[in-house]
Amino acid sequence: MEPDLNKKPLNEWSEKERIRTVKKIFSTITPRYDLLNHILSAGQDIRWRNFTSRRLPEKATHVLDVATGTGDLAITIAKKHPRLHVTGVDFVKEMMEVAEEKTRRAGLMSKIDYVSGDAMRLPFDNNMFDAATIAFGFRNIPNRIGALREMSRVIKSGGKVLVLEMTLPRETVSSRFFKWYLKNVLPRVGRVISGNKDAYDYLSNSIEDFLKPDELTEYFKQAGLHEIKVFPLTLGITCLHEGIVP
Repeated sequence: MEPDLNKKPLNEWSEKERIRTVKKIFSTITPRYDLLNHILSAGQDIRWRNFTSRRLPEKATHVLDVATGTGDLAITIAKKHPRLHVTGVDFVKEMMEVAEEKTRRAGLMSKIDYVSGDAMRLPFDNNMFDAATIAFGFRNIPNRIGALREMSRVIKSGGKVLVLEMTLPRETVSSRFFKWYLKNVLPRVGRVISGNKDAYDYLSNSIEDFLKPDELTEYFKQAGLHEIKVFPLTLGITCLHEGIVP
């Protein structure tokens, strides 16, 4: 049984509770997930992924997209970098089925492959990729330093780890509006379009509960990453963190 969001804060969930809930939520909202992302971000999610793609190492030939979901970032990278190959990994079967169909329709099957796997136990050898990306999935991982270390393990020395994630901006008028939006708009719109209000209650709470940008920077350091850069996007409601694998 999933924990009740109204009774138990996310930071009190066990690792097993969080993983079980994430799998159930994302398998349930898969059919409307892309549409809702575009609506709820006012189309900004496309711009954020394009920016992430531009931050990949210039000479990269093989990129890993962790928590690839329905494949939006993997497909963006493959389109923007025709000489790259992308491997997407996720543990939600329904999401990957959609990703594969979207990739097929885009004519990118030779450029992208999808593998079932967990971000904490990536099914790859050491030093296989030139970079690893994760977009809007990092906050769902309970052991975040462990996940950064695991991504670093499969990246070659000098490669990049890139984390794109929604965050709460510093206390301003825009941050107060964003908090109101998370609590009052996102769950209601999510319920109308997906039929699942609980899923968007979870997503709203997971954003509010997530690390501040400087806290995530500290996690990058603890994971052993170097030359860390932070790029606030759209008034700071989303940030891209990048670090170099030593």
